[in-house]
Amino acid sequence: MKKKNNAGGYERIKIGANIRKWRNIKEMKQKDLAHGLRMSEAAVSNLENDLTDITLSQLEDIAILLDIEVEQLFSDPQEMVDKKYSADEQDKKFVMEPEWIYALIGSIQKKDEQIKTVLDNFILNPGYGGRGLKK
Repeated sequence: MKKKNNAGGYERIKIGANIRKWRNIKEMKQKDLAHGLRMSEAAVSNLENDLTDITLSQLEDIAILLDIEVEQLFSDPQEMVDKKYSADEQDKKFVMEPEWIYALIGSIQKKDEQIKTVLDNFILNPGYGGRGLKK
């Protein structure tokens, strides 16, 4: 796909990074996306790095797997958030979509679980580098 640039010529639209960002927002691993698309992880990596062209049917499949609209793959998710926080908005409030909030909460919960596991291992297991303290 091409879009006009400022010089009047055309440049390719690179959506691979957008796919990666949406995949990360949705907390989907690259191998899971690859499995859903029935392709290798390397092939998905090539798509996300804009090394191979993507077909319309692949875009549709990716959107379905990520539970988003196809159109969303054509813009950077971060830009969508930035637009919502534009100083030109009358209410000047930061608005986050519920899917972003749930993704953020889920990410924080996973990190909390990882930290708890590490601390438990450190405190309870002397061979792990801790003192072997008992609760």
